[in-house]
Amino acid sequence: MDNTKRLLFIEDEGYVIARVNEILNNFPQFEITRADNGEEARGLLEDRAFDIVVTDIYVRGVSGLELLYKAREKNKEVCVIIITGLDNADLAAKALKEGALDFVIKPPGLDRLANILKLVTLVKI
Repeated sequence: MDNTKRLLFIEDEGYVIARVNEILNNFPQFEITRADNGEEARGLLEDRAFDIVVTDIYVRGVSGLELLYKAREKNKEVCVIIITGLDNADLAAKALKEGALDFVIKPPGLDRLANILKLVTLVKI
């Protein structure tokens, strides 16, 4: 049985990309695709379904909410995790109401991302 999960990571801030990549290196079961702008992310989400999407609440040219909706069009069961700064915490909370799994506050909350991903891998998606 193939346990590979397709993960899309959407982020445009260098330090966040570096930290999240460190975390993702601990998850060999993920087939990781990366995007660093809204146009690229939209195209990827229109092309294929992902099991997990980790996205900033705002990436050049697109909001995390739009990406959440796009991801759910292809896979109703997708786990979307939002990365946000404190100033966008209200928007991240709205994303939870719209179906996101969780959100993490950057930079201090990024370590929490590893725990969320561990839980996701334990659940059949």
